[in-house]
Amino acid sequence: MSENPLLRILFFPLSMLYGFGILLRNYLYEKGWLKSIEFDFPVICVGNLSVGGTGKTSHIEFLVRMLSPNFRVAILSRGYQRKKRGYLDVQTNSTAEDVGDEPAMMKKKYPNVAVAVCEERADGVPQMLSTYPETDVVLLDDAFQHRSVRAGLNILLTSYDRLLTRDQILPLGTLREFKSAAQRAEFIVVTKCPPELSVAEKEKIKKEIAPLPGQLLFFSKQDYQKPYLITDSSVRLTLDKNTDVLLFCGIAFPETLIQDLKTRARNVYTRTFPDHHAFDRLDIESITETFQNLPQENTVLITTEKDAVKLHQFAKWIIEKKLPIFVLPVEIDFFEEDRMLFETEIVGWLKKLKEMREEE
Repeated sequence: MSENPLLRILFFPLSMLYGFGILLRNYLYEKGWLKSIEFDFPVICVGNLSVGGTGKTSHIEFLVRMLSPNFRVAILSRGYQRKKRGYLDVQTNSTAEDVGDEPAMMKKKYPNVAVAVCEERADGVPQMLSTYPETDVVLLDDAFQHRSVRAGLNILLTSYDRLLTRDQILPLGTLREFKSAAQRAEFIVVTKCPPELSVAEKEKIKKEIAPLPGQLLFFSKQDYQKPYLITDSSVRLTLDKNTDVLLFCGIAFPETLIQDLKTRARNVYTRTFPDHHAFDRLDIESITETFQNLPQENTVLITTEKDAVKLHQFAKWIIEKKLPIFVLPVEIDFFEEDRMLFETEIVGWLKKLKEMREEE
């Protein structure tokens, strides 16, 4: 969100023009003049109102881990910035260039889960169900603003340090829709909360967001795991105050990650790129040069899982230069009282729908 008064003045009419277009579009959907498909099948949408940085992929992964023991889960994504178009089933050897970085990453992490990409979710869902007829639930990744599919359950994410209530619509802020669009969600999750978040602060945020009757509000936090070597995932790194880190990544709002590393490492140097950045040869050479100019003893490179899937083409370079690149996994978890309710509500909803389908 721009704090420059001149830019705010310049952006305001553009924001209003953009916002009017979104309002008109939503009005047409609400009146049925634009078609919105609802499937007789469990579809859960995980999305946000902002342009990124709320942890959608981590929450999709949480749902996969939570539901997979009892349900056959499938993930449908747009496949942002991929080169190939149309519906594609993601395989474990699919590249980020072909299917997008996040779908490629999720398939490699969860090879037994069906993952597909399609620009048009209304087309992608039936194709996925045809390909994977045993599916019990489809998770739509980043589809809250895509009204062509009416999900049975909408989970809206908003980051703790960038609450939707304190944001503005593009380009004045980072919102893709007005804050009132949050009314479409059944669940609202405040993500990236500090682990020590107090009950009093939760209540303060709840009053600010003001969920509607029937809307459930949850709070989640990030848990960074031990980094693993990019060329051998069995090799794990324990960060400590004797370790220097060069972090390079292309993610939205990397501040939370940087702050976490600073609590665990001695020094943290950063090379940040735009979200979903496609690394090229010049990038890798530049990152290598930066690394080689740092003290070499107890210094490592760290990147994210989303970025790591885009580095396969530089495997020879990484090995030749003996670059100690470690990949930092991140998982999310809910605060204890929230986790139980979140799981109970979703599992109960799925079981009820499954029983209804079996009775028909």
